[in-house]
Amino acid sequence: MIRGFYIKGGEIHWEKNPERFHAEEKGRTIWIDLQSPTDHEQRMVEEEFGIEFFTQQEAAEIESSSRYYEDDGIFEANSAFVMHQEGSYITRQVSFILKNEILFTLRRTEMKSFAETVRKMKTFRSTTTKAFQIWLLLLETQIDYDADFIELLTRTTNVVSKRLVKEQSIEEEILIRITELQENTILIRESIVDKQRLVSSLLRSYAVEEPEKERLRTIIKDINSLLQHTQFSFERLEYLQNTFLGLVNIEQNQVIKIFTVMTVVFMPPTLIASIYGMNFNVMPELRWVAGYPFALGMMVLSSLAFLWYFKRKKWL
Repeated sequence: MIRGFYIKGGEIHWEKNPERFHAEEKGRTIWIDLQSPTDHEQRMVEEEFGIEFFTQQEAAEIESSSRYYEDDGIFEANSAFVMHQEGSYITRQVSFILKNEILFTLRRTEMKSFAETVRKMKTFRSTTTKAFQIWLLLLETQIDYDADFIELLTRTTNVVSKRLVKEQSIEEEILIRITELQENTILIRESIVDKQRLVSSLLRSYAVEEPEKERLRTIIKDINSLLQHTQFSFERLEYLQNTFLGLVNIEQNQVIKIFTVMTVVFMPPTLIASIYGMNFNVMPELRWVAGYPFALGMMVLSSLAFLWYFKRKKWL
């Protein structure tokens, strides 16, 4: 699908799936958004405007040249946008090209940040809206969503923390949940760092005017605050993971302690039973009428003596 946004009568309008962009429309167009386009749609836009989008493989590369490129006032960039889908977090690559005061975006799925940007654009009442401003608005909107994702992770971490600390629950599901939260935090942090690199590159550009640079400085401050928050969240999750493992060790030690005590307590009775089970012909107690209860009494007393000793030493 292709959506073309243009200025008409001081307002921003948009057209869905235009077959061709005429010369008059090209002059008023500020943003062309390609969402899951067909090969024909992508080639049509590339031929009409003399651009070439990154392939999916190139967009996913981590090299600097694949993440940001600038030449003679033309900007090309790729950025990872985080999405919350079916209870989990995923990243999708978005390609940007800014050429001749027109912003081109290419994405392979529906994204809330794009829909929210379009909603914000409907309130614009200016004929001076620039494509670069739309690009910044997209980044700002996605960063707002990243902040919402981090807040959601924080609330989920609070629930897990209360369950772990107050209930001292060491169920396997708790550890799995902590691991999922760590992975999601890392995913969001990587996406934010990717935007930090993009915004920093734009700040260093001589083609970006000072008003836009001031806006970029505000964005970089927001990004830095989010990075600090994700670092704190990750450290907190590590603490919870260590707490969980500590509770597991305590429970295991308790079990081992019980088995150790039981083994030591039954050692004297076992020794006594072994002695009187040797069946030698000459044994003083062999024909003693009270020999059997005497042996049982020794076994019980020896066990009670060890239990009393452990209690006194506060080992039980």
